[in-house]
Amino acid sequence: MKEIRFLSLFLAVVVAAAGPAAGQNDADKTPSPANTESALDGDWRGESICVVRESACHDEDSLYRFSKIPDKPSRYSLKADKIVDGKPVTMGTSECSYDKSQRAVECAITANAMLRFTVNGDTLHGTMTIQGSKLWRKITLKKVGS
Repeated sequence: MKEIRFLSLFLAVVVAAAGPAAGQNDADKTPSPANTESALDGDWRGESICVVRESACHDEDSLYRFSKIPDKPSRYSLKADKIVDGKPVTMGTSECSYDKSQRAVECAITANAMLRFTVNGDTLHGTMTIQGSKLWRKITLKKVGS
């Protein structure tokens, strides 16, 4: 009986000492908005999947490079490449805005096309819309080297 009480007390102390983070791994932790913005800089690779199948759109292996624009708070340059035969082929560049409170990135490609991403640790989940709000692509990218 003493052993059971001791074990119960021991477990209560261990759980209390571990706190609310016990049992969480790094994937469960959401970075703070301040850390997310600095982590956006760099290369992101993944897939860009067409939503409109009967169209000129083709699924792509993509490499997106975000670079902080000096002297422009929350502004980034994006160089978007598709990978063809193992080599990057530049599709274009654009200027993007970063909303720290939403952990969201928005890049106008043309007057009729927009990229939008949500930053979640080392993953970007996004979409490309055309003609205002027509969903054209779903994009998932992982930070290169993370």
